[in-house]
Amino acid sequence: MGMHELSAVLWRERELLDVLLYKLDLERLLLVTSQHRWLGRAAHEIEYVTARLKEVGLTRAVESAEVADELGIDPAATLRELVEATADDVWRDILSGHLTALGAATGEIAELRDANERMLRAAAGPAAAAHGTAPGGATYDARGLMDEVRDATLVDEEI
Repeated sequence: MGMHELSAVLWRERELLDVLLYKLDLERLLLVTSQHRWLGRAAHEIEYVTARLKEVGLTRAVESAEVADELGIDPAATLRELVEATADDVWRDILSGHLTALGAATGEIAELRDANERMLRAAAGPAAAAHGTAPGGATYDARGLMDEVRDATLVDEEI
């Protein structure tokens, strides 16, 4: 019965990766259309899905270890090693399909995540400048105007 449970967990993982891809794509659209109002919500949803993926990852590790034990291989075997060790052609095809789909999804997620991070950094530049935290140490002077910080000095008010 281990293969059935493992396949079910892999399906759940694939579904969550699909949801994560959707959430990252939504975040990208928010960034592209300057809908920054919803970025916090999108980030929260991404974190939520990521937490669910970690939970499913633990379940997958348990199910994979059971299947590996049934196959007589190392319980820490990777999905690829499980595919190679499976004698049943049907299960080999099913696990191989999961492996291919998971690899494609994680690659696409990594690309989209990296692109979103670049856009977030670019969007943060003007916002940081407006708040006096721009790169280069800009801050407000005594007149309320932006000024470059030259030498920061700590003053001991107890003196």
